[in-house]
Amino acid sequence: MQAETGKNNRHIAWNGVCLDIPFAWDARVSGQRQLIFEKDFEPQLQIRWEKVGKDTPKALRRRLQQFAVQLGPLVEEDNFPVELQPIKDTFDLVTCFQKESGKIAGGIFLCPDGHTLLLFQLLAHDPTLLQEMNSCLTTLSCPSHSGSLWCIQDFSLTIPVSFTLKDYTFGAGLTRLSFTSSDLFLQTCKLGPADRRLEQQSLVEILSTLSDDKDLAIITEADNSCSGYRNPTIPRQILFRLRRQKPFIRAKIWHDAGKNRLLAVVLSSNRPIPIAAIQNICSRYEIVQKENRE
Repeated sequence: MQAETGKNNRHIAWNGVCLDIPFAWDARVSGQRQLIFEKDFEPQLQIRWEKVGKDTPKALRRRLQQFAVQLGPLVEEDNFPVELQPIKDTFDLVTCFQKESGKIAGGIFLCPDGHTLLLFQLLAHDPTLLQEMNSCLTTLSCPSHSGSLWCIQDFSLTIPVSFTLKDYTFGAGLTRLSFTSSDLFLQTCKLGPADRRLEQQSLVEILSTLSDDKDLAIITEADNSCSGYRNPTIPRQILFRLRRQKPFIRAKIWHDAGKNRLLAVVLSSNRPIPIAAIQNICSRYEIVQKENRE
């Protein structure tokens, strides 16, 4: 989701990091822990991060040096840019680096609430970028709470915090995120444009394809949605396990006609899946359309 948090910014959340960015910016995923922010298709800012736990100060500073190899010479304390002072007031171990020209190349800081080390790198030469970056990074947090929020592009998804990201695909007309938690495997999909897809396949056919099971038991619902499940007998459970497939499946797909998108959630497991498990995820998965701003 690139959800509005104010007139001139929107909220972004990806793999444990949340922040507000200017509304004129767009977020592009370039790695499991890497985002690039663009304005009019021109890269402005890149951030990368990693969890460092409760490392000793010496270990952290050693990691800082390794993390910053590509950024250039260190900015001395006396020359620390005044535009970035709010970042220094907000986070720990804030260090800046500069290019040979003397302009700020980027920096590193520690987000203490999530014990996360972050690197930021400026990718443009706009004189207003330092101020925009400061406004952006001072909103950054690495929260630990009862749900895990994912907000990127035009969708919002909240899943239990026990799930960890396994893989992702941002393709033309299809966004797919996959997660694991113990023996559970979760896939969430966003497909569009929905009207064109539904001219070629029904919701039932699309759900069967996403679930990789043409014999999925389907329940058609009245609100432009359908659900599917697989609860195999013990002999068939053994057969699925021999094929290295998870025997039990619960899945749902629905049509958000107002946003012209299809949303789908597929859960698979080695054990029976309570229906509440998928209902909880589906209720927190939605499209948030980006609006044009002056």
